[in-house]
This record gives sequence, C-alpha cells and structure tokens, in this order.
Amino acid sequence: MRESSQMNNLMDAVSLSSLLASRLCHDLINPVGALSAGLEIMEEETDPEMRAEAVKLIRNSTEKSVALLSFARMAYGAGGGLGAEIDLADAKHCSEQLYKHVKADLEWRLAPGMAPKNYVKAVMNMTMLAADSVPRAGSKVIVQGDLNRVLIIAEGARAKIKPELKTALGADASSLEAKQTPAFITSLIVGETGGKIICEEVNETRVEFTLSFAS
Repeated sequence: MRESSQMNNLMDAVSLSSLLASRLCHDLINPVGALSAGLEIMEEETDPEMRAEAVKLIRNSTEKSVALLSFARMAYGAGGGLGAEIDLADAKHCSEQLYKHVKADLEWRLAPGMAPKNYVKAVMNMTMLAADSVPRAGSKVIVQGDLNRVLIIAEGARAKIKPELKTALGADASSLEAKQTPAFITSLIVGETGGKIICEEVNETRVEFTLSFAS
C-alpha cells in the first residue's frame, strides 16, 4: 500500500494545481477561440452561406466548451463535499458528452447507481485518458466493472500507451507535464484506497487499464 503522504511529497499542492489549471486552459483555448472567430464572422459577413457556417462553428464550439467544463467540474472539482457520493448516471452523461468531441466512441457499461465521489473521479479521468491511446477514427473505449474493479478497454488501430501516461499513472511526478496531470491525480485517488492501476498493451489494436479499489 502506498502512503498518501509519500505520494503527496512528490509534488506540492501549488505545483499540481498550476499544472491542472494549465491542462484546463489548453483544453478550452481551441473551442473558445473558435467561438470568438464565429462571432467575428457573424459581425462582418453578409453572405448567407458564410453566416450559416459561422452559426455551425459557434454551436459546435459552445457544445464542446460546455462538455469540457461539465466534465472538469465533476472529474476535478470538489462538488458534494468530502466523502460524498455521485450518481454514475451523471458521470456517464458527462463522459458521453465529452466523447462527442474525440475520435473514439464510448461504451459505458457500469451499472447505474450511487458511488463514492473519488471512485467516480478516478473512473472518469481514466475514461478520458484512454481515448488518447486510440487516436484514430473508428476506435472505441469500453468501461466495465463494479465498485471494486474497473476495466477500461481501448480498441483501435495503432493502440498504444504513451510512456509519460504510464509514468503519471504510477504516481511518479518527476517529469510530470500538464497534459498528464489527470493521470497523476487518478493514481493518487486509487492509491488512497490501497488499490492500484495496471496498464497493459494487449496487442496493436487493444490496450487495457485496470483500476482496483481496496475497501
């Protein structure tokens, strides 16, 4: 069992929060920038087709921004207070909305019901991170299991777990970058329970992430 204090010593709270803020800004800058561009077109263009394209850009950018913020509020935020439970239906909805803006499709097979907040945060973060392992169109991510063990399968062409993701999921902050902050946080959450995360490249089209939660 990893000691929480030992893991937290790897990175102070200010540095970790700064990296997470950088990650959020990186995720939001593109859709918010596109939203601004769409509004500029609407102000300057009179051509109906161009204005129609601008409306489409504004709609898509708004939906992506809302999806990112809703996901972040649940996966990173402190909603509900210490020890609170979260409805897995809400977690599924947030994850599905986010997956509308990535190349992989999501199959969420966890049974509905209430679950410990940190369990939900870990599963949501790992669900999001798994999509990076199958970046090509036509891929899928499957989430299945129970409150003790969750298996997240990513299937698609050239499936691969990046070394920096493995490092962050191992609670190693020695070379942590903003992009992998959610992975590091996930490792801390799972470690707090005495559980563990196992990453495996099964073959060239399938990788697996197993989250075990000790009671």
